[in-house]
Amino acid sequence: MKTKTIILTVMLAVLLSGCLVKSLHPFYNESDVIYKQELTGTWLDEDSARWVISRFSFTQGLFKGDSLDNSYFVELYEDSLVPSKFNVHLFSLDGLLYLDFLPVRDDSGKELYDIHLVPAHTLARVNFDDNDRMTISWFNEDWLNRLFEENRLKISHEVINSSAEGYGTQYVLTASTDELKKFIVKYGNDPNVFMCDDDKNFLCLKLNKQNENQPE
Repeated sequence: MKTKTIILTVMLAVLLSGCLVKSLHPFYNESDVIYKQELTGTWLDEDSARWVISRFSFTQGLFKGDSLDNSYFVELYEDSLVPSKFNVHLFSLDGLLYLDFLPVRDDSGKELYDIHLVPAHTLARVNFDDNDRMTISWFNEDWLNRLFEENRLKISHEVINSSAEGYGTQYVLTASTDELKKFIVKYGNDPNVFMCDDDKNFLCLKLNKQNENQPE
C-alpha cells in the first residue's frame, strides 16, 4: 500500500483529519473563477494514484439535459479503495492560482454515518510547470493553528474540541468569502503555509499528465 496517498485519500474523503485548512464558505467569488481546459484529463501523482479530472456537470431537472459548470469533477483513485470525488473550482487571486475542493457525497445509500458529515471547503495553491505537470499544495492547518494560538490572526472561526478518537482540536473557518479572500492574498506567498520543502509532506503533490495512448 502507498501510505502517503492512502492517508490523503481518507483525509480528503471525510475531511476529519486535522491537516487541511477548512472553511464552511467558498474561498472564491464567481468573478474569480477561471476554467483551463488543460487541467482536464488523467494525472498520476508520485505514488501512482490516479486523478481523473473532467468538466463538472449537474442535472437541471426532469426532462432537461445536464448543464456544464465552470468547474471540475475530480475523482481520486488509489488501488482498490473507493474513489474520492470532489467539485473543484480553479480561481485566481492577486496573480496566483488556487483550487477550492468540496467533497461530492453519494446520496444513493444515505448511510447514517454520511448524514452526520458536514461538507467543508479546503484550499490549495496550484502551479503549472507546463501543460503536463502541476503541483498542488494545500494550506496547512498546523500553520493556521499556530497563528490562532499566538493571537496573530483575526478571522472568523470556530474551535471544535472533541475527545473522540481521530478528531482532537480543529479550527474551522466561518468567515465570509470576502474575508477569506483577504486572508488568501495576505498569506498566499508565505512559504510557511505549505512547507513543501519536506519531501514527506503529503499535502504537496506533484502530478504528471498521462497521454491518451500512454499506459496508466
